[in-house]
Amino acid sequence: MTSSRFPVDQARISAFFIENVIYGLYIASFGYTMNALLSTGTRWRRLNELNCSMMAVSLLMFLNSTIALASGFYIIWRGFIIPSEAGGGPASFGDISNWSLVLKSAVLLLQTTIGDAMLIYRCWVVYNRSLLVVAFSIVMWCGGTVCSVFLVYYEATFHSQVLVSAEKLHPFGVAFWALTVGLNVITTGLLVWPIWKVIQENEQFVYRNSVAHPPNTLKNVMQIIIESGLLYTAMAFITFVTYTSGSNALYLASSAEIGVAGIAFNLIIIRTAKSARSKEASIAAATAGTSLPLHIMGPRDTLLSADNKTQGIQVMVSRDITQESSRDSYMK
Repeated sequence: MTSSRFPVDQARISAFFIENVIYGLYIASFGYTMNALLSTGTRWRRLNELNCSMMAVSLLMFLNSTIALASGFYIIWRGFIIPSEAGGGPASFGDISNWSLVLKSAVLLLQTTIGDAMLIYRCWVVYNRSLLVVAFSIVMWCGGTVCSVFLVYYEATFHSQVLVSAEKLHPFGVAFWALTVGLNVITTGLLVWPIWKVIQENEQFVYRNSVAHPPNTLKNVMQIIIESGLLYTAMAFITFVTYTSGSNALYLASSAEIGVAGIAFNLIIIRTAKSARSKEASIAAATAGTSLPLHIMGPRDTLLSADNKTQGIQVMVSRDITQESSRDSYMK
């Protein structure tokens, strides 16, 4: 479907610009994520301390985003640099079965599917690994995965000049993005609900037993989840709207979606690690003055040898508080 107000060639080059900007932001977040996963803030983590699953997902999302950017560059090169006689030109944007366009779509769907899977995983961890709680989310995720497989299959086998939507593609695309938006809203709500309940119970307890209200770490965790969830869900909803309307703005939304999915995933790790490190630093500062050096003198310490060597026992009493073994479950 061609939009006279927003031609496909303008949509493609605008989408490539947006994708580059968001990719730059994503690379910055990826660097901070690797720092959070590979170090404690004061030292590098040992091999047995590394969270291999989170590192694997982070690297996979990075690879997807990079492949999407490279394929986007080739699409622009083919459409604006390669002449029409050689199979290029603006008309090439309509050949949806070209390998670069199929690859771009496959990477977008895979990135979204991974982001949804990690959201379900975090919800599963919060609910003490209860499959019953996330069962409906898993069903929605499986439905979206099936739709994505059909989308890639039909797109790769059409070999026709179709732009945004086609008779066979459109229903699967609408279903995929509708399931993605619904899954994110439901699963994010499930994540926030138990945390909000605990916050309310803690506030009531503190109000009854203390005048001062200490800062609530759970509020920070809930804020992190809500903000990251809103970012990802809003981008998925925009993609859903542009897809159902048949607008060429879909190219902008889908190009941004790839990077935003990775950024939303990284932000939870980054901000959780930052919060944990700040808490550790404050605890270390508060307990730094509790070290008590004791010098126990023997009864004969006043009778020193000729070389004036002192003898005695020095006992240092200190507390060493580390929280590496109880890292936040959202980084697991």
